[in-house]
Amino acid sequence: MNFNCIIPSCNYKRNNIEEDEFLKHLKEEHQNEMREISIKENMTIEMAEMITTSNSKTFINY
Repeated sequence: MNFNCIIPSCNYKRNNIEEDEFLKHLKEEHQNEMREISIKENMTIEMAEMITTSNSKTFINY
């Protein structure tokens, strides 16, 4: 899959990686942002990660 991180301060863009690799990026680089989202939106950190992962997936049409 292709990912373009939606966190505004982040430039992470990767092609042909597994979702687990992107989740690793979120956990290592955006732990604070995920915590803030989970508190603000009243959801678990895992749910915030899932939504961020889904919104960061990009599709390339050939």
